[in-house]
Amino acid sequence: MSNIQLRRMWVVAICLGFAGLVLIGRLFAFQVFQKDDFIDILIEDVPVTAQSERGVIYDRNGATLAVDRWEYRVAVSPGVLSNREELATALAPILQKPRSELLYKMDSSAPYVILEPRAPAEAADAIRQIKNGDEVQLEPLPRRYYPQGSLMCHVLGYVNFSNEGGAGVEGYYQKLLAGESVSDFTAFSPLREQKTVVAHEGADLVLTIDRSVQYVVEQHLKDALAEYGAVSGSIIVMNPKTGAILAMAAEPCYSPNEFNNLPEGATFNPLVSAVFEPGSVMKLITMAAALDSGTVTPETTYNDTGAIEVGGHVSYNWDRSAYGTVDMTTLLAHSLNVGAVTIATWMGENTFYDYFSRFGFGRPTNVDIMSESAGLMPVPGDSGWETSFLATNAYGQSLAVTPLQMISAVSALANGGVRMEPYVVEEIRDQNGIRRHKPESTRVISETTAAQMTAMATNAVNQETQGAMVPGYTVAGKTGTAQIAEPFGGYNPTDIIGTFVGWLPVEDPQIIVYVKLDRPKSAEWGSMTAAPAFADLVKELVVLLDIPPDAVRLQANNTAGGGS
Repeated sequence: MSNIQLRRMWVVAICLGFAGLVLIGRLFAFQVFQKDDFIDILIEDVPVTAQSERGVIYDRNGATLAVDRWEYRVAVSPGVLSNREELATALAPILQKPRSELLYKMDSSAPYVILEPRAPAEAADAIRQIKNGDEVQLEPLPRRYYPQGSLMCHVLGYVNFSNEGGAGVEGYYQKLLAGESVSDFTAFSPLREQKTVVAHEGADLVLTIDRSVQYVVEQHLKDALAEYGAVSGSIIVMNPKTGAILAMAAEPCYSPNEFNNLPEGATFNPLVSAVFEPGSVMKLITMAAALDSGTVTPETTYNDTGAIEVGGHVSYNWDRSAYGTVDMTTLLAHSLNVGAVTIATWMGENTFYDYFSRFGFGRPTNVDIMSESAGLMPVPGDSGWETSFLATNAYGQSLAVTPLQMISAVSALANGGVRMEPYVVEEIRDQNGIRRHKPESTRVISETTAAQMTAMATNAVNQETQGAMVPGYTVAGKTGTAQIAEPFGGYNPTDIIGTFVGWLPVEDPQIIVYVKLDRPKSAEWGSMTAAPAFADLVKELVVLLDIPPDAVRLQANNTAGGGS
């Protein structure tokens, strides 16, 4: 080898050595002085959301009805795992997944891989204890839990995996309950200090409902369905003086803890969303309108021939009988269709529908529960209205209401003529303090008319609906036996809806109760199904709600007034 070739080799070797030193220096700089930049190249930023803790829902006495439980999204950044095989082996029994499945995910080239979308808190605790557990990302996720199970299901509603209320109070107060989740971007890596993202917690709610009262109402509803062979039903208990709903039950019910495993339609709320033709309970409203407008007095009479024609439609009494000369009190006690139609025609369309609108029909009650229906009440001038509707509406046909609309309307009779807006949330508690419900009211009829209606409805119970009587208490109320409209016109020839609405004590009403039983098989009249179901329930409610009997209350009033 010549000297020239040897010199060339040395030059090349020196150049290669120098280049190697430069490369080593750059690698050292990357790993020591520029490690954050290096990590940013290997690990892309991924979105992180700090989930807010959803507000707790309590009953009126502080019992927990809905609360968050925490689960965890389990994820890794494959590019920074120190020993994938070892980590997969440790995680497999905790996540109850095959090791091969976990290893396959860890071999991904993606910057962020989810190993388990929702793991229980116990699994997260176990992951924190394993070797290299700090390489596993545990993102907390709330899951709604209902410690009372199916109790109050139609009031509470449910929350889905996206932390969104899907029905009931959960849906109506979604924004307040959910608070504010905060999103940001960060690189998931044990080599980098993690960014803290803080959410704003949701508000807590306190309901008007006592879980003990609700439980009793739900049990009585189930018993009534079984006893009378009904396929479904509803019961609402309300304070007529405030509009506060004290209990609200419908069957069938569901467990909001299992919302993702329910059959289609299970979460539909028949208390505020399902509409039906209410039948003879509506005669309370027709009579109240006639009295308040001055069209009749309780002593006004008419000649009942057993049938009456309006707009080409003939209406008959329930037994097809003629009753002759009948006054208004007897009309209501015997629930005579011909009488209801007669006084509706005396009022005329304008007065009749003005009062029905005042009582709240044809629009939502504004209750704080998701998906309330407005019902259906065509009025003169609407394309769907017919002249005959003046007659049929008078006894509760050719219009549709929800159970809540019906009890809300009748509650005005029990509250001196003032209809209170129904509600289920008594308090909202958040970082700004406590906000209490402010009752909304509308005067519908005069106090005198309300007193007359209460007296007439008391007579109706005493004379014709003894099954609704409660020992020791004077009850005012009205039955309803509603036909079920068929989808393509006409009515079901055999099935009915039995209803009863009643309030007590009549001198100072504390509660109003509405019972609705769908398609009972044991009897065809509301007086034989819903009315006794009402009495059975109220006998227990007066004890739970500490409502004294008439004699005790009268004695207390006499004592307070200085009587002997």
